Amino acid sequence: MIRLLLIFLVIYLVSTPLVYGQCTIKGRVIDEKKLSMPLVTIRLKKLPDTTLYKAASTDLSGNFTFNNLPRGNYALEADLMGYLSVIKPELTINPTDTVLDVGLLQLNPSSKMLGEVTITARTPLIEKQIDKTVVNVDQNIANTGTSAFELLKKLPGVQVSPDGTITLNGKSGVNVIIDGKTTYLSADDLANLLTNTPSSDIQKIEIMTNPSAKYDAEGTGGIINIVRKKNSKSGLNGSLTESIGQGHFSRYNNSLVLNYKTNKYNLYLNNSYGYSKGFSVNDVTSDIMNGSALSTEQVSTNTGVTINKAYNSSAGLDLYLSKKTTLTLTGSLSDRGYNNNLTSVMTIADSNRNKTGSENFSAINADKPLNFTSGIQLLHKLDTAGRAWSADVDYSNYKYRPGQYNTTVNYDPSGSFLSQDNVFIDESRTLHIFGARADYVQPLPGNGKLETGLKSSYVKTFNNSTYYNQLDGQNVIDLALSDYNITSENINAAYINFNRQYQELTVQAGLRAEQTVMKGQQLLTNVSVDQIYFELFPTIFLNYKLNDQNTLNFQFGRRVDRPDYHELVPFRRPLTPTIYFEGNPNLKPDLNWHSELTWSWQNTFFITAAYDIDRNYLRTLYYLDSNKTTITRMPTNVQGAHSWNVDISYNKELAKWVTTNTTVTFYQNLFNGSADGFSLDDSGFATVDLVTNNSFRCSDKLLLEADFEYESKRQFVGSVFGAYSTLSFALKQKLFNDQGSITINANNVLNTESRSATDHYLNLNQYGYLYIYSRAVMVTFNYRFGNGKLSKTQNRSGSEEEQHRAGN
Repeated sequence: MIRLLLIFLVIYLVSTPLVYGQCTIKGRVIDEKKLSMPLVTIRLKKLPDTTLYKAASTDLSGNFTFNNLPRGNYALEADLMGYLSVIKPELTINPTDTVLDVGLLQLNPSSKMLGEVTITARTPLIEKQIDKTVVNVDQNIANTGTSAFELLKKLPGVQVSPDGTITLNGKSGVNVIIDGKTTYLSADDLANLLTNTPSSDIQKIEIMTNPSAKYDAEGTGGIINIVRKKNSKSGLNGSLTESIGQGHFSRYNNSLVLNYKTNKYNLYLNNSYGYSKGFSVNDVTSDIMNGSALSTEQVSTNTGVTINKAYNSSAGLDLYLSKKTTLTLTGSLSDRGYNNNLTSVMTIADSNRNKTGSENFSAINADKPLNFTSGIQLLHKLDTAGRAWSADVDYSNYKYRPGQYNTTVNYDPSGSFLSQDNVFIDESRTLHIFGARADYVQPLPGNGKLETGLKSSYVKTFNNSTYYNQLDGQNVIDLALSDYNITSENINAAYINFNRQYQELTVQAGLRAEQTVMKGQQLLTNVSVDQIYFELFPTIFLNYKLNDQNTLNFQFGRRVDRPDYHELVPFRRPLTPTIYFEGNPNLKPDLNWHSELTWSWQNTFFITAAYDIDRNYLRTLYYLDSNKTTITRMPTNVQGAHSWNVDISYNKELAKWVTTNTTVTFYQNLFNGSADGFSLDDSGFATVDLVTNNSFRCSDKLLLEADFEYESKRQFVGSVFGAYSTLSFALKQKLFNDQGSITINANNVLNTESRSATDHYLNLNQYGYLYIYSRAVMVTFNYRFGNGKLSKTQNRSGSEEEQHRAGN
């Protein structure tokens, strides 16, 4: 890493042009009572095109400073929610200028009228930045009353499969983080958590297809960062949200956000509780082949009723030790309840499709996951130019207590009883996760910035998977089917990230190094599995402004997708009468190269072309067992994978009363390799994904939204999923001087989210159709109280990436 730092230092010294000036623009923001206003957003824009050049926030005294500015013409804008924006339209820096003081900028509450005209600033639904796409959730009222999981389905380029797998532009391996902190959850547990998290708790979602070097390298499909609301205003402020709805079953959720802020500390609390009940039916036909001839056919109807309950609470305390130093303490608690009642009726037939028997299977899966996280962060600003360092330490504990009660009853062709088996499976496990990180930011001449940091994390997992046969009312342990193991993982990382603007060209380049040390031991067999590897992850972003209306953006980077911790546990558990899941301790990390090029016109029309190459692509595949009857789903490394996608996005206020945000994505996945002697080579086919949001402003108090999503059939290795679509409407009425609102949201009104699925692997062909009953009507009431000034604090975790891979 010393060599890498020296390389970046040489690059910086060589690339520092003398043509850049050293002028500083400074000023101070006050309110209508002449009091200082901290954390006001200050935007510096280049003239004549008014493109954003730099942004900053005022300090506790209301001061702001922009350093190392080249000569030219600028405009300055001060903005804060609840206040009218102030604009300094023409600021000129001459070659001889060193300091330009704009003096006092006074912000007045937006409720006041200026010449009978009220100035209202609207935040766009979708914002494009050099390294991410930001979706501002509150700008789409159709999201009101929905869950965070349903919200993900509506994001541009994001797809969610029925089993909870999240893909971005058709690519799996997406790392979902919350407030910059990874969730420590597998796909199933993450889906359960997001299902019980109301979207009203979410401020925005950041989509990064190629995250910069300061982020963990985990996530070959990119990162989705869910940023929750923090109602950080001076004094006591908060918001209350209550939602109730009816679909196939009833559902409800509520949330309370409280904040109390003074000039010495900021205390905030976020609580939510959610309840939902879901229903699905899955018809599956499994043809077991002998070469090209049918050997056995299994036809089943699987009905599932799932109940999710979740109480989530997070709290934080910002202590302002000085004007430049802030100590932050954070903690969160999640207490969830999950219950799935699955019933399956299966008919078994021979090669001529003559009935040879039947089997009834019922499974009750219950779990009460409990997890908590705690962290401490120290942030110190060395000066007002942006030079700062921070240090973070955190600890997380996750406890899972899943139990599965299975009953299997077998019948002969005439329907006469043959036998019954009763099984109980205990998959208790505990995770301890420690993380620490340190970061430093150094401003550079010419509107540049250098960031560097270190991170280390340690995860220890205790898995106790016990298989019981129920005999004469007693649970008898079957050690041959049980598994007890302890795994540990240590990841050490260092990064450096460089950002600078050269007239019309903005360059951001970074390099991240990660060392992974993983050790696993099965206690019953005393078998150990150790993996040690070191990888480098470069990233580069180039943004070039062709003219006032056209811009090109190029991104390139390398990522990794490590297996979820539960995928490494070689424990076999039943999912249906004949389908089992089993972990694979020999999984290798998926390494990915990503590149993309974007052309934008007037910052409203975007075309992006991207290409990805994966080595050791991770995918759960189907394997026919040696008994030619049961099937095992096992995580597997596919030797190679390629994918391309083209995105076309149009975001425009067509008139004062109508705005559209529409994205069309074309993508295709290609695979090469083999598994168990079966070729996985497949060139795939192109898939179309359409997401469009259209908002209509009927009046200042009444809003209408119409959302539509369509996805054609798509493929992952040997699995093909059918097309589906959803159409949703929402109506929002503002109340109580805009402090409250009531929203009616009709989700999936045509009930068209159901889809087919097929799987083709060695001697196995499966055909299924999943009926998804997501049509529902939600009524949501929201009320905001308090009228203090808005402020904001951002916290991170030293163990972000590890949270994504723990869980069920």
